[in-house]
Amino acid sequence: SDLRAPGRSSLVPVLVEPAETTRLRRMPVALVTDSTASLPAELTTERDITVVPLQVVIGATSYDEGTDGGVTPEMLAEALRAWTPVSTSRPNPDQMLEVYERLAKGGATEIVSIHLSGELSGTFESAQLAARRAPVPVHAVDSRQVGMGTGFAVLAAADVRDAGGDASAGASAARKRASTGPSLFYVDTLE
Repeated sequence: SDLRAPGRSSLVPVLVEPAETTRLRRMPVALVTDSTASLPAELTTERDITVVPLQVVIGATSYDEGTDGGVTPEMLAEALRAWTPVSTSRPNPDQMLEVYERLAKGGATEIVSIHLSGELSGTFESAQLAARRAPVPVHAVDSRQVGMGTGFAVLAAADVRDAGGDASAGASAARKRASTGPSLFYVDTLE
């Protein structure tokens, strides 16, 4: 049948999800980021962006960040009020590789993987290590940002991809966008 992406007049390669989800995927360039990009789930679904969760460790229990059943802001706030140790853990390279393999199996021929600053987390390093073993080329991008600074970089790559650009152009757009915005932190207390 004639599968056209919404708003497109030419044929594009697509992967149709199971019947319960009928959205079209924009392949062959896949986009990956981590949960620190702070992108809403509806937006990542709409823009076909795969999000790999970081782990938030509260006490001795590890939770996925940004997923159903994962850590909630209320859980985190309560732990901090109770002085319960809180830390984060990067996705390991094997987890990243599983994501890259799944996307390649789904039709991706290139991947742009955009992550929070390598100066703050080992997530970018995990992406680099996984990229070496991935079945398709992976352009790992260190956004040198956190939060929506990374999110905006991911959206810039999505814009390029959706306009027909390749992974290299998407990675360049992400780097450029990430370099244009400052990251500001607010610390409530130094105690």
